[in-house]
Amino acid sequence: MLFARVAIAAPALAFLAACSDTNAPTEVGHAAHVSAKLDIDQGPDHAGAIIAHDACDPLTFSVFGEDTCVKEGHVTLDNFVAQLQETHVANGWSFTPNQLTARVGVDLLGNNIGGEVHTFTPVKAFGGGFLALLNELSDNPVPAPECLTLDPTEDLVAAGAKYTIENEELAEVVDGSGLARVQCCIHPWMRATVKMQHGAA
Repeated sequence: MLFARVAIAAPALAFLAACSDTNAPTEVGHAAHVSAKLDIDQGPDHAGAIIAHDACDPLTFSVFGEDTCVKEGHVTLDNFVAQLQETHVANGWSFTPNQLTARVGVDLLGNNIGGEVHTFTPVKAFGGGFLALLNELSDNPVPAPECLTLDPTEDLVAAGAKYTIENEELAEVVDGSGLARVQCCIHPWMRATVKMQHGAA
């Protein structure tokens, strides 16, 4: 059973292993102008943070490379695939908070405290990511267009790294009700909605 599930998941998860060898940001994406924005506490330069979590087991995920999962988690690859097949969501892979309020014109912070690569991508509508197999397993067959235009040197956030979700990107996707959406383009069930407000959040 494990072998069959690994064979099914191999193409997508092998890509995740390859991501660990890219020039993913080690501190903060879009780093040219964010040195004052790294404090997780709310301040004048960013309105808060979205935290990426995962629970990958390094031993079983290592079939795709030892750097695929670099933090001790309890969900084996077999269980990860089984959860996606059954519920289209893998427990432990999430954004927190999944709803927050931010100020118009102010950046948000993305903080990857998991063991895998994630993205914090503003999208007009939630959809799939850029890995067809994980889209299929999570029942997100249509990729969010924004997930298909990522810059791998800036937008893939390594384990333990931080990322600036720029206010300009949020403004591009905000809808008529003032909501912007942020998702992981690798694990597309990882999602947050952001209520954009003028003035203090």
